Amino acid sequence: MKHPFVRVIVLALAVTGLLMAAIPGMAQEAAPTPAPNPNANISWPPPVFVVSGDENIYGSANLPNMTNYFISFRPLNDDLTPAVTEFLPAVLPATAAVQDDVLGVWTTDLVDDGLYEIRLTVNVRGGQPVTHQVGPLRVQNEPPPPYVIVDEPSVTAPPIGQAGGGQVIAPPAATQEVIAPPTATFDPTPRASVRGANANVRSGDGTEFLILTSLGQGQSVVIVGISARGTGWYQVRLPDGRLGWMAPSVVDVSGNLNTVPSVQPPPPPPTATPLPPTAVPATAVPASSANLVAGVVVFDPNSPTCAQTFTVGFDVANLGSTATTASGTVGLTDVRAADGSVQGTTVGGFPVLQPGQTFRVNMPLTISTWYNETHRITLTIDSGNAVPESNEGDNTRTIEYTLQRGSCP
Repeated sequence: MKHPFVRVIVLALAVTGLLMAAIPGMAQEAAPTPAPNPNANISWPPPVFVVSGDENIYGSANLPNMTNYFISFRPLNDDLTPAVTEFLPAVLPATAAVQDDVLGVWTTDLVDDGLYEIRLTVNVRGGQPVTHQVGPLRVQNEPPPPYVIVDEPSVTAPPIGQAGGGQVIAPPAATQEVIAPPTATFDPTPRASVRGANANVRSGDGTEFLILTSLGQGQSVVIVGISARGTGWYQVRLPDGRLGWMAPSVVDVSGNLNTVPSVQPPPPPPTATPLPPTAVPATAVPASSANLVAGVVVFDPNSPTCAQTFTVGFDVANLGSTATTASGTVGLTDVRAADGSVQGTTVGGFPVLQPGQTFRVNMPLTISTWYNETHRITLTIDSGNAVPESNEGDNTRTIEYTLQRGSCP
């Protein structure tokens, strides 16, 4: 597969010059690094590269006995040291082997512009995970300053400082023309686009429902509703007109979600009758002894105000006996309590959690509708069940607040 190498020629040179100017010792010869595993590596983007929007991550994850792989990221300081210890999810876990192809898509507009490094983790059954890191990368979603063209008029200068009569002559003022960047057209239609290699569309808002079809990477469908059960799943309309449900962890959302109604999903299918204890094989073991639990929720500032961004802090704890096999996401949905209509959604991420570890996921949120009324926020850990755990029933937390009017009309 060919990669878009053309754009690295200009961007890499520009970023290299910027980094070398800002970081003492950057130009010194670095110690040689070991070659990455050809079956567990990131081949694109390369170090010292500018990324923006939805960036394809190329490489390989094709080790014997591989259980899954995922890609995570963390910010870097200006001297290229890690700004934080933990890596957050960039591409959710996948189980299909990949060789010299797209590992996933990193949605970079969910993070602040700046320096980052990314890491591929390949989990192997019965062995240690194999990792490969690439950095520094510069995320630049905000456009650079507009180009400025300066036209200097051709003027023949008189003798220095003097003209007839002894009058001091000032140099002619330069004129400039500012070329503004083009204005993007916003499509308000709420849509869901497949983030990974593929995503399932189910008959209800959970993995226990029947799979209707699968969509490929980049395919987009219109969102017509959001689950009233608080799972965060979207009801979508397929190209053939059928309605189905998709998990928020497998799609990127665009458009205006404020007009999307709350929809009552179908009841969960009946669960299978468990076998008598004597019929359970003696060798049966739980799929995972990690257990993600929803913790406390805090607001900053304490009283959310109309049209002003506030932060929702949500504690995610692993109360199991083993570490999680991958990083994961938290879905947030804000609804008007009076009618259940969705007023805002967002997604946060948490790293791999060790047994007993708690991580606070901070998610910025701005709500500009229905002030002086009660709002209900539902937070759901790993709504797509991408992280195996022993108990999926303690992953949701709901909290209510009154939105203050502030300066809203």
